[in-house]
Amino acid sequence: MPSARADLSLFASALAARLPGQWTSDYQQHPTYPDQFAAIERLWDTGHVEYIVSQYVLGHEAVLHGPDGQQLYVTDRPLRPSQFVVAPLSPDVEPHHFVGVEEPNGIAVPNDPVRAAARIARRLLPRYELARHAVLRSVIDRPEPPHRKAPPQVDETVTLTW
Repeated sequence: MPSARADLSLFASALAARLPGQWTSDYQQHPTYPDQFAAIERLWDTGHVEYIVSQYVLGHEAVLHGPDGQQLYVTDRPLRPSQFVVAPLSPDVEPHHFVGVEEPNGIAVPNDPVRAAARIARRLLPRYELARHAVLRSVIDRPEPPHRKAPPQVDETVTLTW
């Protein structure tokens, strides 16, 4: 008999209390399927967590807010009632700052907050910190996007660029 699904809001609060540093939890329900798509735009994951959020009707999510602006997305893992998925949310910077930075991607965790926090601290947070530092360094090193040289402008001429 499959185990009952743990309550996401309670799990996220307990998880936030067990992660290293000061973390808080923000739980949100989605009345409609399209409401969950706001998370997809900031998910820093091109693997199974992005697939889950884009393909399944989840109904709710939690975002954990940590030190230095870190944010982790938490939701149910469909078809696995004894697990949740956790993925980092990307910093709010321009797209060109992510060039050359490997995505930290999310992980599946058990519905036990103690074991989940240990797994996140060991497997996810180190990759997330490395990627965040690389992106934030890029903000300093390359504040403006690279510009492509435009064709010269000539009077009474229409210039089309594809």
